[in-house]
Amino acid sequence: MNILFVHSIGRNKYGGGEKWVIAAAGGLMDRGHRVIVGGRSGSKLLKAALERGLEIVEFDILSDISLWQVFRVAAFLRKVKIDVIITKGRELFVAGLAARNGGKPLVLVRHGSPLRSSFRKHSFLHRRLADGIITNTKTIKDFFEGRRLVRKGFARVIYNGLITDSDSLPYDFSARFPGRKIVLSAGRLDVAKGYLYLIDAITMLKDSRDDLMFVVLGEGKHLDRFVSCASKKGVSDLISFEGYADNVVPYLKGCDMFILPSLYEGMPNAVMEAMAYGKAVIMTRVNGAEELIPDTGKGILIPPADADAIAGSVNRLAESEEMREKMGGEAARFIKENFSVSGMIDNIESYIEEKLEEKSAVNR
Repeated sequence: MNILFVHSIGRNKYGGGEKWVIAAAGGLMDRGHRVIVGGRSGSKLLKAALERGLEIVEFDILSDISLWQVFRVAAFLRKVKIDVIITKGRELFVAGLAARNGGKPLVLVRHGSPLRSSFRKHSFLHRRLADGIITNTKTIKDFFEGRRLVRKGFARVIYNGLITDSDSLPYDFSARFPGRKIVLSAGRLDVAKGYLYLIDAITMLKDSRDDLMFVVLGEGKHLDRFVSCASKKGVSDLISFEGYADNVVPYLKGCDMFILPSLYEGMPNAVMEAMAYGKAVIMTRVNGAEELIPDTGKGILIPPADADAIAGSVNRLAESEEMREKMGGEAARFIKENFSVSGMIDNIESYIEEKLEEKSAVNR
């Protein structure tokens, strides 16, 4: 099959959704399909695609309703004879309309996080332009079907597959923060990631513990706000905003525990990676959290927007190395058994074949 991923993210953005594109596209290519990744010119996504050995095409979809890009994508679909498009919600109008004028390939939309607005618009676009939805959590599937945004069976849950890195060595935090236990977090520097509550939690812990250091990886528009907040609360020396890391694995291997205090999430790759490397994890109970951490042996789930819960959980793990090691070991086994790349690709291929047969039956 000829498969096109359409994912026109900002040039400097490369998070969980983009990692999924590379993992899925690369896995399908390895199965013998011709796979092309379409994205923003000069983007980190296209750079990663080239490094993976994938074909690329530049689509600068700067607007949800870019008619010029509709024509460009449609021409490309006809030229390459694309059988399947896998896109995300923001690009559905362009990709879906292009598909209607470019050979009518199968159009699948991936949703890795819950919708927060424009429900009617999304419902209209999915019903008119998409053939199915791929999502990575049951809660997103239930959201679409429960609100009747799509019909039953339209969405399929396919869990993310994770590739671990055995070559990277642990980052030596002790050289910079001697005697400190490292609490790592990673994600876009946005208020929705819950970092203001993390800073509040650090404020609660600063007088009772002198053995903690909080390290945050990522970049984003709210960096200055978080730095200012930490300064006003007198904890600037306890939290370090490290910026974007090309490779987070050394940091994950080197930390003592991992926390993601998000106010909403899909199925976060950062948490999955931390678990895969045997780290005890604290995560807010949002969306797919209970599918990733199904019981207390594999991690700690806390309510969102709750600084007290963050502080209490961090303190609990900091107190017991035995608890951290046991929890991390169970987490690593769970990820290995349930979130393999081969299993993800099996499920994507199966879903594509099912939807192609369904589309063919309708057109007979």
